[in-house]
Amino acid sequence: MRRVVFVAVLSSDGRLALAANDLSGALPRWVLPSGSVRATETYREAAVRVLRDAVAAMPTRGGTVEGCRWAQVPAPVGRSRREAHVFIFRLAAADDPPEHQPWRGATHWAGPEQWQELCTLCDLPDMDVLLTGYLEGWIPDGPITLGP
Repeated sequence: MRRVVFVAVLSSDGRLALAANDLSGALPRWVLPSGSVRATETYREAAVRVLRDAVAAMPTRGGTVEGCRWAQVPAPVGRSRREAHVFIFRLAAADDPPEHQPWRGATHWAGPEQWQELCTLCDLPDMDVLLTGYLEGWIPDGPITLGP
């Protein structure tokens, strides 16, 4: 089973940071920064590592909500079993537009109207609900199951 983390970085105005997924010979598509969980890591440790790889030394603060997409049994036809967790981080500096922050690689900032499309690209159902609930404060702290 593959263990994967996704990092959702939100700006002070509620936009989501997306990184370019550079597939050689193809147009880049915008996705959440992600990575595999190493054998010796927890999901949260892997998320912090992925975050640091993406944003270098940009000051962020971690949220207390964790979206979980549990592995499906049996695995869908043509796919490996995958368990994914989404960790939410906020930019600590609210005075500077997020476009001026030091990212490694190309970054795009997506508003809530683009979050549903993101759910499809990342195969993370209910991502828009998770982010909206987090920003509006009606999702409780702790792990939240995404999708069926």
